[in-house]
Amino acid sequence: MIALFVGIPLALQLEHNSPLSNGEMIFNLIYFPLLLWGSWSLYKNYRRQRQKKVILISVDQDGLHHHQTDGSVQSILYKELERSKENYINDIDRKVGTKYSPGYIFGFKNGVKVPIHFSTPENGLSYVPKNKYQLIAHFLQGAVLFCPHIKISPAVYADSFINPETFEFDKRAQRMIYFLAFVLFIIILLAIDLFIKYTKGFSILF
Repeated sequence: MIALFVGIPLALQLEHNSPLSNGEMIFNLIYFPLLLWGSWSLYKNYRRQRQKKVILISVDQDGLHHHQTDGSVQSILYKELERSKENYINDIDRKVGTKYSPGYIFGFKNGVKVPIHFSTPENGLSYVPKNKYQLIAHFLQGAVLFCPHIKISPAVYADSFINPETFEFDKRAQRMIYFLAFVLFIIILLAIDLFIKYTKGFSILF
């Protein structure tokens, strides 16, 4: 990427093998130091963010913990969770994802919503534990045990394929949902192909 920011201006300036004009020299004296400074700033910011990269997510009797590269731990503790003051929103609920942002579970702390992440999707610094749904199940079970005043939305259980009675992750239900979604996708694709075949006279699949 940096090579493009360096190569394109130089290629334009040297396109006709002519000497650099005064304007081009002034541009180079300003542009390339700024490019170097910007690149160094981005690198330092990446190094700083890398120290905050989550390397482990755990759940215990106190709550949810994000263990970071620098040794620090960011936690959502059961004792800090509060009741929701918003209508039609449970104490632990979930935000529906969109094509621009993934959905997530949230609770309330100090009167405001706090995300409760069981994975970290940051670009280049992602961490998705293999036992993500088991972690969610353990956290919800802990919330029920240690915060009986907290009400959990049924949608949180449903989205995570967790039985609200046993707090077990239902992998079979997850596979069934994925299978049905795949079948629906195939049906839609075939319907589109049939429509094109009978309106345009050709098929895109067969």
